Order: sequence, then C-alpha cells, then structure tokens
Amino acid sequence: MADVDRSLQALLQRAKASLVSEASDASKELIEARLEAVAASLALEWLVGDRRFESQGQQTEHWLARLYEELYPDEQPDATRLYLRFGLPLPRAQYVARLLLARRTGHWRNAARAEVTGALKIFEADAKKARDKEVSQTVRFDISLTRGGYDELVVLYDRLVGAIVGQNRPAPPKRVSGSSGKLAWFSVTAECLLALLDLIEKEKA
Repeated sequence: MADVDRSLQALLQRAKASLVSEASDASKELIEARLEAVAASLALEWLVGDRRFESQGQQTEHWLARLYEELYPDEQPDATRLYLRFGLPLPRAQYVARLLLARRTGHWRNAARAEVTGALKIFEADAKKARDKEVSQTVRFDISLTRGGYDELVVLYDRLVGAIVGQNRPAPPKRVSGSSGKLAWFSVTAECLLALLDLIEKEKA
C-alpha cells in the first residue's frame, strides 16, 4: 500500500510540474488545490461508464475541456501551452485549441475582455497625462496580448469607431511586425487607449 501511495504522489507531482507551465498565479493555486480531485473525477466517470467515448481523441478533448474549466478559468486555450503541458503533437494541439474555443466562445471572450482591460489599465495613468498635455494623439504605448486577446481588442475598436460620426476617430491599434507565435504585439495611442477603456466601462454598466 505504501508503494502505491508513493507512486500516486510521484505521478501527482509530475502532473503539477507540467500543468503549472506558463499558468497564472490563480491557476497555480487551483492546480495545487484541485488537481487530485479533478483527475479522480475524470477517471471515476470513465470507470463507472458515465463518460465513455468512441475514440481516444474524443476523450482527450473532453478531459482537456474539463481541466480548462476547473484549473484555468482565466486562460484561453492556446496550442503552445497544450503542447507544453500535455505533450500533444503541435498540429493536434492547434486543432484542440480551436475546438475548445469554439465550444465556449462566450466564456473565452469574457477572459479575453479581462485580459485587454488589464493590459490597457497598466498605461491608463500615463495616457491621461498625455491627454492633459494635449499629445494623446501622438503618444503611443507598446502592448502585448494573446491572440484571443488581440482579436477582442480589434472587435472593441471596431465597435468604438462605429459609433463615431465623421472623421474624429482615434487611430487604430497598430500591429508590430515580428510578433511571436502566441503573442500579438501592437502600439496604441493614448487617445485610443482611453477611449477603449471608456467603452469597456460603459458596457459594464
């Protein structure tokens, strides 16, 4: 029995070491507190026949969806992280990431909106100073977001300018060439940054 317990603890520690890769602090806490219970739940569902699938691929997709729901609530599925954490071949990781995003579009968009808001707020004080000095149309800030976060930023900007009549529109976020595979780098004017934050606040009300 002691050997079984040691083996289980060794597996648990190996799993935690993989799952915390590039995870947020909140997710790391959830992994530490809940991984054992989530893993046991998934295994027991299969054992009693509540959840069985026609293929290993379907089972993998279901298990990954549950792990993201339980352990990574603030993160959008990303092919690179699926590859690093679960050892999936990269083409398979890319497919599963798209599938998980499609299944929970509303949830992931909320996470993307929170990511955009947090990134913009970092520069809010400096943007207000630029506005006070009447240089908000020329001062720019370099920011990075996940691909999903950048997609949400583009949607927000389109909604922002769609409500403005005439040509008094803030310049759009400008993509920076050479962005890495999982991050999108862009620059945004102080004027646009503040207008986007104002739109987000209005939509919360």
